[in-house]
Amino acid sequence: MSPARVFASTSGRVLTVVAAVAALAALVGSAASGGLGELLRYGAIPVLGLVVVWALFWHPQVEVSDGEIVLRNVLRTVRIPWPTFRGADTRLSLTIETTDGTFTAWAAPARSALGARADVAVPRGPRLAPARRGRGEAGGHTADVVALEIAGRRESLERADHLHPGPPPAGVHVTTKWHWRMLMAVAALGALAVVGAVLG
Repeated sequence: MSPARVFASTSGRVLTVVAAVAALAALVGSAASGGLGELLRYGAIPVLGLVVVWALFWHPQVEVSDGEIVLRNVLRTVRIPWPTFRGADTRLSLTIETTDGTFTAWAAPARSALGARADVAVPRGPRLAPARRGRGEAGGHTADVVALEIAGRRESLERADHLHPGPPPAGVHVTTKWHWRMLMAVAALGALAVVGAVLG
């Protein structure tokens, strides 16, 4: 069994840390300049901004393991068991085709045109397989890189006789879970920000 590999955006995580520092500075500044009343009126705004940045840039990831492909997107998490997998497309972003429909990975965008031109400009040597990373480590996160990992994992499962062609077994389906707590937090903070702006 191979360890799971997780793909996430390093730049997105850096952006989230910057947003956290900015939010903290805004909260401290509000409390210092206007006391508790100022903090209560306007404190929800920087916190709301931080939650939105976290949801867009830190939380999304793609996890590829021997049991399934997991797409943690902004609004929901999609779990794709291997028997339901039918293919992957990388034209706009990583899109997984399954027996239960098509699902897109927020954390695996298509490679930029600049990156593609850079690949063309660099002399091509022997292609090396990407190094494996342990569970929880964020590697490259473009759609092409993740699709290569998925193809390699599927091939390994088929060679080991753990995955067979044909329809999935009865009861094996893609499952989705909406991020209700995050959605409720955004709604509540948004309401507090509006109330604070009106009262201010």
